[in-house]
Parts: sequence; structure tokens; C-alpha cells
Amino acid sequence: MMRQQPNPSNFRPAGRCGRVAFPAMMALGVGLAVPINPLQAEFAAEGHGIQPVVQGSVANGALFLESKATWLNATTPDKPYVVETTFTLPPCDAVVVSRLVMTVWGGTPDYTCELGVQVNGVDVPMAAPLTFGSTGDANAVFSASEPSVYGAGSGVWLVGLPVPCDLLQQDGSPNPVRFTVNTPDGFDGRISQVTMLAVYQAEALNNTFDYAVAEGSGDIYRSPTDTRVDARTVTLTTGDPANATAARLHALYTYADIGQNDLLRINGTQLGGDDLAGWDKTGSGLDYGPNLLGFDVLDNLTSDNAVTFSVSATDLSDTREFSLRPQLAVLEVTRPAGPPALAAALNLVITWPVSADTYQLEFRPEADTGEWTPVDTPPEVINGLNTVILPPSQPREYYQLRKVD
Repeated sequence: MMRQQPNPSNFRPAGRCGRVAFPAMMALGVGLAVPINPLQAEFAAEGHGIQPVVQGSVANGALFLESKATWLNATTPDKPYVVETTFTLPPCDAVVVSRLVMTVWGGTPDYTCELGVQVNGVDVPMAAPLTFGSTGDANAVFSASEPSVYGAGSGVWLVGLPVPCDLLQQDGSPNPVRFTVNTPDGFDGRISQVTMLAVYQAEALNNTFDYAVAEGSGDIYRSPTDTRVDARTVTLTTGDPANATAARLHALYTYADIGQNDLLRINGTQLGGDDLAGWDKTGSGLDYGPNLLGFDVLDNLTSDNAVTFSVSATDLSDTREFSLRPQLAVLEVTRPAGPPALAAALNLVITWPVSADTYQLEFRPEADTGEWTPVDTPPEVINGLNTVILPPSQPREYYQLRKVD
């Protein structure tokens, strides 16, 4: 992927991120994420489970994943209530997938939240504000392109929010993120944790990078009743493991206790010990916070990977978590760089957010010289994004978006 300096005279302002021109030969790196058809939310005290949300394969890719504790040890804060944090990605050529995942305390399932989110001072689409809450919440769940809202437990809301990649800095600068909570009723609004996930590209990585992301409210209980369960399994697919050189599984938990056992397995193999998840209240000074864990799973890898979270008596002793909430599971697999023929054999898929403005997709054969030529193929709206699918090309070409007056 090649990055050029922005020319404000004929390019869309992309937050503070500039723009990216990308060669067609690197089709593996452009929009090959696989979205999952969303379902409709509603509050479910026992949790919604955890399911795949997005997966894909990119050239020269890597994963950024970081979680911040943002809890407030106090009573319900006055509104508007503002939480600010910062995430700093490594310098890169492009960001191809980005999500914010957060845990918000509502107080009870009956109240409604109006959540505004800004990244680098720019409103995140569909979160200006995002309205959710109440037992009749109608937001999507398990969606790659829409805000996913999972109501579970005693008024706890878990939110997965897609972030336009052009809002993120690509030069290694910090990305300030600001959350503003308002409510028409008694919604509490304290945010326990905020996690940013980004798949990015840097040509120097010289690899093929596969990723699979699952999220949700994967609530599990020591003594399940009715629709509650004591274990949940999600399958993460990353393809043939034969030539993989590295693989890691990441798991994010919320509201876990130290000294109460829980278990994580991939393809039947236990990872770590019997007490994986546990927030250190003493060390942090905060009553609640996230546990983001990572494990080397190269030796356990298959093409379809069963990841199981458990507090079941069949897996653990009686000293088990009373309840546990896995919220995110991410599997990353690194392979050698594919030959040019492999990349050229794939269609090029280019996507950008739908907005009131109109943009023309253009191309040229060189990154820094030559005239830009309009792409004749008109965009189609697929999963909420403007999408252009092009046949492979040789030699490689570079693309840009130009705002049309």
C-alpha cells in the first residue's frame, strides 16, 4: 500500500488521516472483509452470545488491539457525562478495519442512552448520537457495518461500533476518542472499558494477514437456569493453517473476579491456567475494568477454530466465576507474502462510507505521476457501504476518491 500527501484542493478531508492511494496488485489488502448479516437486538438478561462479526485477509497486515479502563467509582454522573481516552496505532500505510468496543452501565434495563462518539474531533457516523437502551432496543447485533448493541445482565450494555478508517491517524500520532453520554431518563452512563481494534497495513511487513473477529455479550453462569448457559463456543475461520508462521488468539472479558476460575479453549486445548479473567481492583483503584488476554495458538490452528469460554463444573472446580462476560474474541494468523499472481487473481473490492456527498473513484498507473481517470463502474450500496468491485489488473493501479460538486 502506498500513501500520498493530501491535496486539499481535490480530495475529501478524511478526518485528520489524509488519503490513501492503493495499487490494484494488492487486492488482498482492499476491502476483503466478510460482513456478517446482522440480527436485531433486544435486551436479553442471559446475554446474546458471541458470534463472528468480520473476517478477512490482507496483504502486509497486522493487528492493533488495546483496551482502556474508564470506570468511574462514584454514583450516577451528571449529564452530559464525558469520557476521553487515546489510542495510538503504529505508523502504517492504511487502515482496513476499525472498531470500538465498549461496556456501558445503564443502571437497569429500562433506561435509554444517547451516546455521541468522536475520533480526532470528528463525529463517528451512526454515533452522533447512537440511541440505545430499554428492553425494546432495536439496534443491530453481530453487524460489521452498523452499531451493534447487546443488552445483558443487570442493565449492562455492550456496544460494537464500526469506525471509518479514514478517521484514524496513520503516522503514529495519537487518536483521541471522546464519548458523550446523555439520557432522557435515568440511564447511568458510566463506561467500564473502551477497546479499539484495527487491522492496518504497512508494506514493510511483507506478509499475508488473516483475521477473524467475534463479539457480543457472551454471558456464562456457574449455575445456569432457563436460557442461561455455563459455556459458549464460537468458530473463527482463517483458512488453511499449513503455511501459517504465527497465530494469536485474543480474548476480552468484562466484570471478572480474581480467584474465581474460568477456562478458555481453542480446538479442545486449554489456554493458560484455570483462572484467566480477573480484574485487579487493588492494583487499579477502579472497581471494574477489562481483561484483554493473548495466547500463541500456532500449534493448535485449524481452518475452522472452535473457541470455548467456560465456567462449567465439567471443566473446572467449584471455585468458579458466578457469572462471566466474554465480549470479544480475535484470531490473527500471519503467513508468508503471497506471490503477485495470487493477488492479481482476486477481484479488487473498494468501499467507502455512504454520505450526503458524492465522490468519484479514479485511478492512475503510478502513485505520484499521471492523470487520474474516472472508474466507469458505479458504486453499489452493500452492507451500508458504497462498494465498487473491479476485475484484477496488471500492472498495478492506484486509486483515489474525488469529491464531486
